[in-house]
Amino acid sequence: MELVTTTNGVSNHIRQATDVAGACREIVKQTCQRIGQKDYVRVEGWQAIAVAHGCVASARDVERLEDGYRCIGEVKRMDNGQVISSAEGFLGDDEPMWATRPTYAKRAMCQTRAISRACRSAFAHIVVLIDRNLSTTPAEEVPHGGFDNEPLNTIKNEPAPAKITKAEVAEITAQLVREEAPATEKRDMVLKFGKHKGSSLREIGQLPSGKGLDYLDWLLKQELKPAADGKPYTNDLIRNQIIAEILAEEDKKDAIPF
Repeated sequence: MELVTTTNGVSNHIRQATDVAGACREIVKQTCQRIGQKDYVRVEGWQAIAVAHGCVASARDVERLEDGYRCIGEVKRMDNGQVISSAEGFLGDDEPMWATRPTYAKRAMCQTRAISRACRSAFAHIVVLIDRNLSTTPAEEVPHGGFDNEPLNTIKNEPAPAKITKAEVAEITAQLVREEAPATEKRDMVLKFGKHKGSSLREIGQLPSGKGLDYLDWLLKQELKPAADGKPYTNDLIRNQIIAEILAEEDKKDAIPF
């Protein structure tokens, strides 16, 4: 009896995996996140790989448990809706980074983890083809600083980020290393959010009836969102510094000379 082997199917799968790795390499590497001493694939990269395979990733059935939030992530074929991979996403109440976040943010991260985990189950081999140094653990599941089982010389034993005070914000701002603008120029910045999106801070300050200045004053008083290290983002600090300069300039204009 002659044994007949067919390799066309395997060859096709290998060829497809290689093609997908090449097509998704740029977006995966541009969106990956460095945590500790490793690079981890974020949900954007996993979804790009899924789409390149003719699939879509989603999450369903978010539920509140005694110790956190849980949901199911799925990867489905676009042509027939067949589920090719599923996984559980979980966000625990004992996670310091998420303990004080609002409920919607916790539910959203739970879904993000489920989507990344489901994609990882189906497409981890693609990540290895893209770059063997990339970790196949989804970035959203990695704690700040990396895992405890990483070599001791690659991670710092840092406490969980604490809520930063206004006094600390002022100190960080004062110590911020930046390129000073020439004395003849006044610093400015274009807002990328809110009702004045696309306008610069100084344009907003010149709005009639003082409405722009009121908005800048309100914006200056808002609590700054912390980055992964627990400190405010540099752009937010610079924005507030420019706003303070604008408001100080207006106070000088309104001052009555004696």
